[in-house]
Amino acid sequence: MIDSLITYLQANTDNFTTIEHAWTTEPVDEVRELAPALWLFPDDEDTEADGTDYLVSNMLHKDVSIYIVCDISELEARKAELRTAAIGWGAGPRYHDLHLVRGKMLSFKGSLAWWHETYRNAVVLREAY
Repeated sequence: MIDSLITYLQANTDNFTTIEHAWTTEPVDEVRELAPALWLFPDDEDTEADGTDYLVSNMLHKDVSIYIVCDISELEARKAELRTAAIGWGAGPRYHDLHLVRGKMLSFKGSLAWWHETYRNAVVLREAY
């Protein structure tokens, strides 16, 4: 799912110079030349019983964390660009659309901001029949 979302964001955003898998979960200073950037990684998953049919099934909620790394003066514009592209994206026919769960400032030093957004989608897991 992350690979598909990265490909989608690369095609549907214009102002990020780097969009790829995250290689750290800690803010680092050595990335200024890669900014503005998006770094993605899979996050929490949880499940609940799905009562929409008579088969044994679960609704699996899958979170995706996305770091926006950019100059603090560009943060609002980069958040808007990401949200416009990401909200409503679908990973496939059995998936619910992606939606924003929360966002928060991780860090900023000088003018470099690290913003963390969590998005969620869900997929129905069913028993084989």
